[in-house]
Amino acid sequence: MQNLRDKLLKAGLVTAEQAEQAEKSTPPAPRPDRRRDAPRGLGTAPATPEQRGGGPWMVARIQPASAIPRLPPLAGSKASQRLEAKRQVERDRQLRERVLAAQVAVEPGDRAFYFVTRKNRLRRLELSDAQADSLEQGGLAVVERPDPAQIEHALVPGEVAVALVTEFPKAVRFLNAPGSPVGFLSDEEVKARAAAEAAETPEERAAAEAPESTEQRAEEAADVAEAGGQTDELGSPDPG
Repeated sequence: MQNLRDKLLKAGLVTAEQAEQAEKSTPPAPRPDRRRDAPRGLGTAPATPEQRGGGPWMVARIQPASAIPRLPPLAGSKASQRLEAKRQVERDRQLRERVLAAQVAVEPGDRAFYFVTRKNRLRRLELSDAQADSLEQGGLAVVERPDPAQIEHALVPGEVAVALVTEFPKAVRFLNAPGSPVGFLSDEEVKARAAAEAAETPEERAAAEAPESTEQRAEEAADVAEAGGQTDELGSPDPG
């Protein structure tokens, strides 16, 4: 600045008084911002996005994918069999509770009454004349009672069995319902079944009378549902 003043005075372009006035009126040069230009070190706060010349940060958040509805297991798969087995356990529980709430105690007597089980095995009950007559007339019925270890059979009032036919068609083993009897066999059919079972080997008889598993009952329930809930013929009074 001093060299420029001297040159202007020597050239006669300005007077000494003008040069002094110009020097006084010139603003001082701005000092550099050491705080901004200084390198970062310990104790120095990091620059914000605005200080670096950028806008506010946009934080991306990964949103969880929407829940995909689970499809039912494929028919015949292990998962499908397990699901059907659970359903069968629940159906058995419901049936057992309803039968226990309505069952009639068996009155032992000299009248033999035959019926056929779900596994197509001939069974007989030794009943009093009154209960045998009630079965033949529809006042009583024979139904399954699925206990935890095996399937037992019980006598229930006819109207209870009529209600069970809709929900548990194969659980009703004998019922003389007007217009839709279940389980009747002729005397000849009873004798033929008895003769066939008597001719079985011990191994055949053991296999036929083995307790039915929950999985087998589940498969039967699925077959009944596919077939429209049709029932089979199951029992008969004493052939005499």
